[in-house]
Amino acid sequence: MKNIILISLVILIFLGGAWVSYLIFGPSQDKVQINSQTILQSLQSRGFLVTETYTADQKVTIDNRTGSFWKDLAWGQLITASALMKVGLGIDLMKLKPEDVIVSGRKAKINLPEIEVQSVELAGAISLKNDQGILKMVLDSDDGYNQALGQLKEGVKTAATSQEVKSLARKSAEGEIGRLVGFLSPDLEIEFIWPL
Repeated sequence: MKNIILISLVILIFLGGAWVSYLIFGPSQDKVQINSQTILQSLQSRGFLVTETYTADQKVTIDNRTGSFWKDLAWGQLITASALMKVGLGIDLMKLKPEDVIVSGRKAKINLPEIEVQSVELAGAISLKNDQGILKMVLDSDDGYNQALGQLKEGVKTAATSQEVKSLARKSAEGEIGRLVGFLSPDLEIEFIWPL
């Protein structure tokens, strides 16, 4: 009988110790309060969020001729170039200000900055044809690469900032930001406001 009482006492002490340990070291019941500042800091920590990649086969013709036969024969230049170009579009979340994120109950309004171009780069080699006048070829040979690259970049940048591409980038940004905020508070309803 003494053994049963001793074993029962040991089991009670063990269970009591386990219960006290759970109370002290167990999971916290405190939930992190999601507010405007929490969401703002989380979004700003992402920096620039690329939401759309626009790729296009861009072509350009640069005519550095005057129209005079003799001048063009000596100094004229006609450059034709094409290349596969890639543009990264998105939003700079560092531009968000405290007044851009408003949380009220289970709803949040986020005023987002405008979609902008983050990068313009070559996605392959430039195919370049350069017809130069005789004297230009001998005295001032310019392959036209830099001039062609500059105009190719400007052309694809203009095409990438069309309303259609910006609309795709906005939709993608809303999805990404919705996922980021969803990690903080899955049941928060988000309304996105874009600049006009």
